[in-house]
Amino acid sequence: MKMKNYFKLPLCVLASALVMTSCSKDDSNDIETIAPYTVPTTYNFADANYASSTQRVKMALELNSYLGSALTTTITTEKANDYFNNTNNPFTTDATLNTSGVKLADKTADATTFTGYFTQQAANSTKNTVEATNGTAGYVIKGTAKRLVSATGLEYNQAVAKGMMGALFFKEALNILAAVPNDNNTTVTNGTTAMQRHWDEAFGYLSVPVDYDPERTYANTDAIRPLLWGGYLAERGKGIEAGKVIFNAFLKGRAAIGAKDYAVVKEQITIIQNKWEQLVAAAALAYVTIPTNAVSVGDLPTQFHALSEAYGFISCFKYRPASSKLSAADFQKLTATINTNFYTLVNEAGFTKLVEAQTLLKTVYGLN
Repeated sequence: MKMKNYFKLPLCVLASALVMTSCSKDDSNDIETIAPYTVPTTYNFADANYASSTQRVKMALELNSYLGSALTTTITTEKANDYFNNTNNPFTTDATLNTSGVKLADKTADATTFTGYFTQQAANSTKNTVEATNGTAGYVIKGTAKRLVSATGLEYNQAVAKGMMGALFFKEALNILAAVPNDNNTTVTNGTTAMQRHWDEAFGYLSVPVDYDPERTYANTDAIRPLLWGGYLAERGKGIEAGKVIFNAFLKGRAAIGAKDYAVVKEQITIIQNKWEQLVAAAALAYVTIPTNAVSVGDLPTQFHALSEAYGFISCFKYRPASSKLSAADFQKLTATINTNFYTLVNEAGFTKLVEAQTLLKTVYGLN
């Protein structure tokens, strides 16, 4: 993607070819210009550093893996909190995380909600040999598919995994971008300005390779592959071209910062905010739809797993941008639906509540 932006001059410069008088907003004698610049195809900007974002993604993945192990082993709240707070050297996949000075807890909104989920999952792990029923935690099974669920059918590890994608990564990225226009873009420290550093940090929460290709199918064995939100760009965002749109906007915005083309920077912020929120909606729609598909009816592991993911993704809307199309009333409708006992949702005639949620998401976000 090659794109060039050229000089943007105040109109009054055209008033005279002989008198070089500026009509810039501060009435100085300096005419503001934007030098030509090229938007690259990879995120290989000089001195770009988003290590803290990448470290939190790795931490979340290891925490999620630990919580998921509750299906076959007994886990503890204390250990989960160690992952969350980066205490007692919990990380083994990448031991450098233990001394990184970074933790999940300080950037996660509603942290007590998540520590409550840890407690619930630990308690459910003691029931992983008991078959679940409505009102009793344990496992649900069909064939070889087996899931550990709460008394209402919720997989708390999914509530954490997808919920934290909203309460930490989505929230942080969008908040950082919203503040970028007010950042300093003059003073250079360690090769970058504050505006560039914050833009890079937000990009890191998307968790894609610097040479991300939205058309490529990345293998799970690929060491450099999209993770968390990066993975969902393809998994649930293919139809809305989420990967292409968001990645290209990050590239264009970062290049525009270097050229001080602030109008373009703001445009890219809006594009990222809107498309990322639509990605949330696309994921939520997929997971409130799966339980109603004919092939899923009566398959509790599939239905409850999908609803658990929907539970987490719907919670992401709490951190949507101020420009969101989703009204407070509609957010409450979605929340009320997904907070319904899952046994009730999957046994409701015609899946009334889930179909209403599907219709709402399609209508608000222009999804199919």
